[in-house]
Amino acid sequence: MLTTVVAVYENGILRPTEPLSLAEGQTVQITITPVAAVRTPEDEEYRRRLAAAKTLAELFAIMESAPPLPDDYEILRALDENRKFSGHRSWFPAVDTTP
Repeated sequence: MLTTVVAVYENGILRPTEPLSLAEGQTVQITITPVAAVRTPEDEEYRRRLAAAKTLAELFAIMESAPPLPDDYEILRALDENRKFSGHRSWFPAVDTTP
């Protein structure tokens, strides 16, 4: 039986986004294939508006309409995770970016 599910990798654990029909303790083989981020129509509209901005004032006004970041968002951790994901070393090696 071949089943494809989407999972999110968080804090060292793969978490499926939907329930799996597996018996408790069942062994499975996993093949990892990264998927492109799913963009909503709202995301695309926001991206289009940013690209169309003609002045900094217009760009800043559009950015003010962006949804707020999560309360636990840390810019250094986000930058470090992006660098690691792309195969580069950290810009901030002295900063502990583990959750």
